[in-house]
Amino acid sequence: MVPSYNYEVIVIGAGPAGSLAAAEAARAGKSVLVVEKDTEVGIPEHCGGLVSTSGLKKVIDDNSIIKKKIDKGAFIVKDQFFDFSFEKSNLVVIDRQLLDKKLASLAIKEGSDIVLGSYAFYKKENNVNLVYIKGKKLFAKYVINAGGSAYYPKKEGKILATQFMVALKNGNYDGIAVYINKELMPKMFGWYIPYEEGLAKVGAPGSPEIALLVAKKILNNLDLKGEPIKIMSSYLINGGPVFKNNTNDYVLIGDAGGQTKPTTGGGIIFGGIGGKIAGKLAAEDALDKYNEEYYERGPGKDLISQVKIKDVYDALNDSAIYKIVEALHKKDASFIDDEFDFHSKFIRRVLEDPLLALKVAEAIPSAVFSYLKSLFFS
Repeated sequence: MVPSYNYEVIVIGAGPAGSLAAAEAARAGKSVLVVEKDTEVGIPEHCGGLVSTSGLKKVIDDNSIIKKKIDKGAFIVKDQFFDFSFEKSNLVVIDRQLLDKKLASLAIKEGSDIVLGSYAFYKKENNVNLVYIKGKKLFAKYVINAGGSAYYPKKEGKILATQFMVALKNGNYDGIAVYINKELMPKMFGWYIPYEEGLAKVGAPGSPEIALLVAKKILNNLDLKGEPIKIMSSYLINGGPVFKNNTNDYVLIGDAGGQTKPTTGGGIIFGGIGGKIAGKLAAEDALDKYNEEYYERGPGKDLISQVKIKDVYDALNDSAIYKIVEALHKKDASFIDDEFDFHSKFIRRVLEDPLLALKVAEAIPSAVFSYLKSLFFS
């Protein structure tokens, strides 16, 4: 006998993906509960908060969360500084805590209930969704799991990363910076993101000790000095999406579903869209169509391409990356519109440029270049 449902939809996690899923389902009249493990939505903050405005509008159209527009940046490879214009990239730094709170408020306004400070333990029993919360057993028709990296089912694809809020001593750099050093960071890179006057987010994959070493190298290249006033460590998901775990009444979205850019670990846009689609389909009693809607016809296609782009990056050494960045710098080639979020669009545009494609081909092994071209022109 199937018990009566406590909620038609239980959403695990009150990040952007979870809150948007809850808002969509509740707006359509479903009874919805959001379960958040932390005691405050948006805290602790793990994200750099760098997105394009084009991508952000797919999640929320609210300029109040934008802290800073980014018009320039730098790639630092082998301690060589390459400056780029990002005026056409529509890049902004957002207040990630405020974003989370606004989206959670939207879910509540649409009718969702929320429980804070509680881990959710999901179990399927007699073909029924059970979620254990603070010792209580709740039944749900649908469970949308946006609970973050802890629920990501792949053993590989999780990278410990540490980000510092740095108080600057001698001015500011108003652009973003990417620091590439394969000896220190074979699978990723370090980053600098201006936050507000005198403050910047500086981070890297690895332990706090390794990340602090990278942070100092980044600041040195920017002719800045500073000290961390906050340390944030968490796992970045860059192993690609998972969808074999999805069923007709249970889906993984956001970081839990690997809906983060394998190239950077950023997941606000991909997770947010994933949440909207999950909530909409749950409201329509059509959650079984999630993989089709998100991965076959939606943004998940770009994520799958980015996994292969990351494979190419992993195969390159610093010298090859240096040559590619140098060629992009000479052509003044940078992201346009939403290419910062959808990286495969940028790579395709580079490969369609005869001169840039030639420079890339000269910089990397022929087998790697052939593999890269096959991703876009097979």
